[in-house]
Amino acid sequence: MPALRAAFADLLRPELHKIFDDAYNEVPQVFPRLFNVETSDKATEVDSAVSGFGVLTQTAEDSPIQYEDPVQMYDKTYIHLKYTKGFRVSEELVDDDQWRIIRGKPQQLGRSARRTEEILASNIFNNAFAAGQLGGDGVRFCSTVHPRSDGGATQSNASSTGITLTYDNLETAELAMRGQLDDKGQIISVSPKILVVPPDLRRVALTITKSTQIPGSTDNDVNIFQGTLDVIDWDYITSTTAWWLIDPQQKKIQWFWRQRPVMKSDYSFETGAALYKIQERNSQGFSDWRGVWGSAGDGAAYSS
Repeated sequence: MPALRAAFADLLRPELHKIFDDAYNEVPQVFPRLFNVETSDKATEVDSAVSGFGVLTQTAEDSPIQYEDPVQMYDKTYIHLKYTKGFRVSEELVDDDQWRIIRGKPQQLGRSARRTEEILASNIFNNAFAAGQLGGDGVRFCSTVHPRSDGGATQSNASSTGITLTYDNLETAELAMRGQLDDKGQIISVSPKILVVPPDLRRVALTITKSTQIPGSTDNDVNIFQGTLDVIDWDYITSTTAWWLIDPQQKKIQWFWRQRPVMKSDYSFETGAALYKIQERNSQGFSDWRGVWGSAGDGAAYSS
């Protein structure tokens, strides 16, 4: 069988790897634009945070400094999971088919990997209002009752009425975002720069953010959102009405690569079949809700 092994090495591996690489990189993915993408060298990653401090206290001459203790915030653990897919090609197919069938198989593995990553990442948003996905603070990604570590009043980063995407509602959302506080009750200066929508809302989103004047208005008022938001219409958003604002400087939406996608190959000694697989390890989630604001966009009451 040595001749067969050499044939696989010479004929299959270089070509299939090249095709795989070309397919995997063919279209820019969305999730790296929304997630903080990092590399991990451990089995798990834990994000932990400690609060800052309140404003300074006016102090009289020759009076002691007033000390303030920071507050331990919530932890978020990321467990890297492995994802794989493979295919096998018979020796006879390699000999007789002259690449007409197997040429496309590595491309399909590459597309499967890209699709898997987009689905995993988009689930953070698709489940933002769902009960199954909770953050370190014990509530949903988009919630009206985020607790504060210092025991202060709860905060919201979600619409309690599911407001639809309109010019006026976008202003409501922006103002709500700019009011987000840290765990000491201090303004953190959130500035939304990204508007995430499903394809169904692409036209509305671009009309609101690209028009020179206020969309649909007969007045000559300036559109305050013109050129201020990067619209991302994501094919993997399952809702047709939900939308989100994101501050890329404040967001804590994480993606960890433990192993980036790699193509591996081998052959079966008994059958001569060539075996190919792709595998990767990653984890994703959110370590904090701040820097994000969302609405289910369905006009329904929401409190969770």
